[in-house]
Amino acid sequence: MAICIKCGKENESCLCDSCRAVTSLEVLCQELTAYRPYSGANPIWEKLCSEFNSPYNLRNLVFAVSDDLPTPRKEYQRVMAITGASSNVPKDSRPWFYEIYESIKDSDGLTEAEKNRLHGIAVGAYYMDYDYFMADRIASLLCESDDIPWQACYNLAEFYTTTRRYDAAEEVIADALQRFAADSFVVQTMQNRMEKNTKQREKAKAGKQEYMPNPKENRDEARQKYIDFLAGIGIEAVMPKPGKKVPNAIPKDQYPDPVETRDTDFDTFVAFDLETTGRSPRYDSIIEIGAVRVVNGQVEEKAEFTFQELAKPFDRRLSEEIQQLTGITADEVRDAREMWEVFADFMKFAGNDVLLGFNCMAFDSRFMVRAGRYANIIIKNKYFDVMRYADQFKAQLDIDTKDVSLAKLSEKLEIENPRAHRALADAVTTARIFLKLKEMDGGTDRISVDDLLSDLDNW
Repeated sequence: MAICIKCGKENESCLCDSCRAVTSLEVLCQELTAYRPYSGANPIWEKLCSEFNSPYNLRNLVFAVSDDLPTPRKEYQRVMAITGASSNVPKDSRPWFYEIYESIKDSDGLTEAEKNRLHGIAVGAYYMDYDYFMADRIASLLCESDDIPWQACYNLAEFYTTTRRYDAAEEVIADALQRFAADSFVVQTMQNRMEKNTKQREKAKAGKQEYMPNPKENRDEARQKYIDFLAGIGIEAVMPKPGKKVPNAIPKDQYPDPVETRDTDFDTFVAFDLETTGRSPRYDSIIEIGAVRVVNGQVEEKAEFTFQELAKPFDRRLSEEIQQLTGITADEVRDAREMWEVFADFMKFAGNDVLLGFNCMAFDSRFMVRAGRYANIIIKNKYFDVMRYADQFKAQLDIDTKDVSLAKLSEKLEIENPRAHRALADAVTTARIFLKLKEMDGGTDRISVDDLLSDLDNW
């Protein structure tokens, strides 16, 4: 049993007969489309929102409410519900939209502003589907009107910026800012659009690569359509040089999990550290690998015993936060080798030695798995996590569990790290911490790895 979305009573449809008799269906459609979930403005709708997979699915009720509206009012309200505040049609709904658009765009049942709103939506949909010529024909039609809604202005300006017509985009934005000066939300939205247009113009003046379509599928086809369109309006563009081909990665379910050792009876190992674009190995990328080989308990910082190389971020930009934290700039990694190439050389450097890191089981090893998958290299080395090892010495070092950090241990053990958050410096620091902890551990009974693994849940 459904409920009436006006009075909340149980009913066979979304409106009971009593409410339907006194309700403007068009106004109700508009209210459903504009409703902000969790605002608390309508308790009945809040309850419905909580029952949907997405609270914005409330808009889908427009399809039921509008069913009794005549054409083209019914179709127009449904388009507004699909696009919402963004004025963009979801990809899966575009074939449906194109059919509706062609059937009602010239209808006498729509005002000029409503027709222009549809035209603006169509501009966005067609150019996002790489049909630039169709988008341009509709854009030209829009520009003949003096009654362009701000949403259509936004899509129009975005289309002009995307197709490298920065002056035309600026004119559209300036017109919208003047006509909608009293609406602070529209003003801020259009000013943001102006900033993006200005940045793209500056890139063009600096001779940098301007916008180029980059879809996951049929990229060359989409780019050729873009280049052909630009040529048709007198703008020269060339196909970017093909980037390096991403290797076929070993499937996740076929790649072994990292193997940890808790024994400390080794004096020769490779201490390593990674710098990354973020904390998620699923989405972020290695940008630097640093390592030092320790031989018979001696940290060898000579060139032949160290490894340090930047890597180009894989499908991820280098944020300002990471640049400030590490000191690694976007310019530095732009021309670096690919992650899987750098990783392959690192594994040659590491050989069969234990890979010793700090918090490496929770962090670095997971990034190493991803790198190994793309490099098609199975990591057979065992990992030793100094952070877990240091947990045994909290009382001796007078530190709390939450303070078992590289910086805190360095301070407590009087180990200088002049370049924290750079991979090689952190790797050397990790090696020195491990060796000092082993000295402290020399007079205690050795705990077997079996005992440690049995207590794994307590770590």
